[in-house]
Amino acid sequence: MRLKGIFVLGFNDKSEAYIETQFPSNICEFLGITSEILKGLVKIHMDKKMEPHFAEVLLDIDVNIASFYSGFSFRHYVGKPNFAICVFLSQENVRNTELEGRLRRIAHELLLKREALNFDDILGQYYDMLKKDELSTYWEEIIEGETRVVEVEGNKTEGEKQGKSLNEVVEKSEKRIQEVEGENLLLGNEYEEIKNKNRELEDLLEEKKRKIRELTRKYTEVVSENTKYEEEIQSFKSEISEQYIKLEKWSQQMADMNQNNAKLINDLKILNQKIYERDEFVKEKEKRIEVLLNKLAGAEELEGEAEKILQEKEDMKNINIGLSSELEKSENTRKRLLSEIDTINNQNSIQIDKLKHQNSVHIDSITTLKLDIKNLKNEVKTKENEKETIKDQILDLKKEIKILRRERDHYRKIVKEKNLL
Repeated sequence: MRLKGIFVLGFNDKSEAYIETQFPSNICEFLGITSEILKGLVKIHMDKKMEPHFAEVLLDIDVNIASFYSGFSFRHYVGKPNFAICVFLSQENVRNTELEGRLRRIAHELLLKREALNFDDILGQYYDMLKKDELSTYWEEIIEGETRVVEVEGNKTEGEKQGKSLNEVVEKSEKRIQEVEGENLLLGNEYEEIKNKNRELEDLLEEKKRKIRELTRKYTEVVSENTKYEEEIQSFKSEISEQYIKLEKWSQQMADMNQNNAKLINDLKILNQKIYERDEFVKEKEKRIEVLLNKLAGAEELEGEAEKILQEKEDMKNINIGLSSELEKSENTRKRLLSEIDTINNQNSIQIDKLKHQNSVHIDSITTLKLDIKNLKNEVKTKENEKETIKDQILDLKKEIKILRRERDHYRKIVKEKNLL
């Protein structure tokens, strides 16, 4: 058998034809085959679209095509519904019955492998077998889920064919009327079921949305409380830092006062040492005066020296009086400083006790707040996990709704096409 090529013709929901695949790969472009050119073939197939059939047409571009249509629905088909196996014929005479049986064989075996990655290569293999007359004919069809053999009408007379054709038309019309009534009832029940299920899913979706809004509100409240606690913790930390700064200042002042006190005590020790030395010096002079006075009684030449010694004694008394006054002032200053130091020490002790108490209170508050924050974070984490679970459930529900909408649109399309409303 001399052939020019083969291609698989597909039909969309609007019964518009498109070229699914071809072999050789550019044969349609080479012969100028387009969807517009194939309108005549498509019209023939669509006029008999409810059942598998064979047609041979001569296109406007003088190309002869033999085509087998696999059938419209899963109630009556060969291989897979809504496809056509087409071959470009040479000018030779070909027995239509034999070619139809072989194209039926290709439709029965090839269309089931349409999802295979090497579908184009498989089509090429069937084309080679068709050219070499290696394919056997196939006359079985799937009708209402049962496989039936199709009767070949090649050897019957024209009258028998017409009579049988009329009987078949009547039988098919009656059968089709019954099928349409059954389908209409079935589709009506399915439509009601889909509507009920759709309402249930919409109610469930609204419930899930309400839960999501409630969880979002709770999450916002938890985040707000968490922010409030963090602000309080920051305020406590700032207050503790200020108290530590005050404590350092008081400690520095106390250290300065202790240093001044040590300096005054050292100066007082030096003054006491000087006073002691002066007393010793005065005592020594008084002893000399007594000795000189004893000598003065026996010798007048010692009068000048005695007067000198007396003057020195008077000077020493004046110096002693000045030193005593300075010592008294230093003692008063030392007592005043000691009193101030005691006062400051008492104030520091009170302030330190107060700071320690406040620090302990703040530490307890911070510990309590940390525990509260930890509990709130755990609660937020739990809410987030619940939120993710609800999101997953919503996605699943959306997928189910999408599938149901597709099925609903499909049934609507069937009802519209069959004018069942």
